[in-house]
Amino acid sequence: MNAAANPAETRRALSVLAAFALARLVFMATLGLGRDEAYTLVVSRRLALSYFDHPPLHQWLAHVAALAFGETVFARLPFVMLFALAGFALWELTRRLYDARAALAALIALNVTPFFFASAGSWIVPDGPLLAALALAALALERLVVETPAEREVWPLWLAAGAAFGLAGLSKYSAALTALGALAFLATDPKGRRWLLHPAPYFAAALAAAIVAPVFVWNADHGWASFRFQGGRGAPSDGLDPLAVLGMALGEVGYLLPWTVAGLAAAAAAGLAAARRGDSRARLLVCLAAPPILVFTITPLWGGRGLPHWTMPGWFFLYPLLGERLARLGYGRRAAVVASAFLAALALVAVTQTRFGWVERLAGRPLADPTLELLDWGPLSDAPALKPRPAFVATTKWWEAGKVGVALGPETPVFVFSDDPRGVAFLARGEDFVGRDGVFVAERRRLPYIEQTLSAYFTRLGPPELLTLGRGGLSEQELVIVPAYGLTRAFPVPYPLGRR
Repeated sequence: MNAAANPAETRRALSVLAAFALARLVFMATLGLGRDEAYTLVVSRRLALSYFDHPPLHQWLAHVAALAFGETVFARLPFVMLFALAGFALWELTRRLYDARAALAALIALNVTPFFFASAGSWIVPDGPLLAALALAALALERLVVETPAEREVWPLWLAAGAAFGLAGLSKYSAALTALGALAFLATDPKGRRWLLHPAPYFAAALAAAIVAPVFVWNADHGWASFRFQGGRGAPSDGLDPLAVLGMALGEVGYLLPWTVAGLAAAAAAGLAAARRGDSRARLLVCLAAPPILVFTITPLWGGRGLPHWTMPGWFFLYPLLGERLARLGYGRRAAVVASAFLAALALVAVTQTRFGWVERLAGRPLADPTLELLDWGPLSDAPALKPRPAFVATTKWWEAGKVGVALGPETPVFVFSDDPRGVAFLARGEDFVGRDGVFVAERRRLPYIEQTLSAYFTRLGPPELLTLGRGGLSEQELVIVPAYGLTRAFPVPYPLGRR
């Protein structure tokens, strides 16, 4: 364990962080906003105590970033900065637990992992703020339970841990699993158990609860809509589905890359063995890592929905163990260069495919392409049916509302006419627009649904207009734009809208 880093060690870490931050800035400037990002920017236009999909921290950040930089890719800047903070906290945590070589190896390994480079490190999603807060919490815990702090440091460190866990709770509900891991450490480690008799951890927990209180206030005012939505994703269905667990695990491998998963798994096994021998350092990391990985990986077994990125906070805390193992085995500069070059190649493929769609050209036929989520819907603003701007625009899916909202700007209210409007439902009330004219915008295949079902909410629909979105000379997506005259009644919303 190391009390303080020397200046050369700190400079190396900061150089790595700066290099990857610069790479992220280039990466983010060349890719358009994804569906979740556009949706977040639209939903965050209205400041609230909390929001439907997630706790409020990343929406608050998105709101401020949009005011500063517009609803553009540059609204990603705070998220790039927060992941740099998470990386520095992880480096400091690893250095204190092991040494500077292990810390540098962990930092590089983290940043060359696709999920942590792109999604958590660059995009307008909750993961960046969540990881920064959790890393700071772990850093405070390390000082308390692995080292021996001075008496004057005890209360500040515990309150810092509580505040960090509170900010993590303001980022994502899954932060509770990491907090549960911290509690498991305190209950099972000899150095940790002594704190259960001290008042400071309980005050820290109270501080965390106070910071997260806006989430509970908002949910209480909206029929616990967010808790019910997120809790329903893990609800059991009939029978067990082992193949779904396999699919979840393969998704995690895809996000992290096979060799990274192999290294992290080996490091976790070694860490678990060390924890059993009484190593508090390894026990702390394993306890923080295990709950998110185990709970979310097995959730699909009983039919609940699972997404691979839910497990990533757990994998994040295995990187110090991986760094220690890499340093001990002698992996150094050459391995870092190879890993960085591979990541750069992946990024180049992603950017060029997003901009030009060259994979379809090589294949000679349309393919399932996740980069279509990044397709720019900006040409929508020039559609004749949207000039002049209607009183409102309606879509049929929540993610369409994000794309449409960013394309048209915050002056045009957006509604989602479906039973799954998510956070868009809380932006404006449909009854305020009764009698007014609007426009539907949706994927072309949704035209029969608009004409057969949604037309009942209007006096009449106008003739549809088609808009083709493309890239690199290819037509990629067809939208339909349908004028809708005289809203007769508000579309039913499946959530309590609460007080305005």
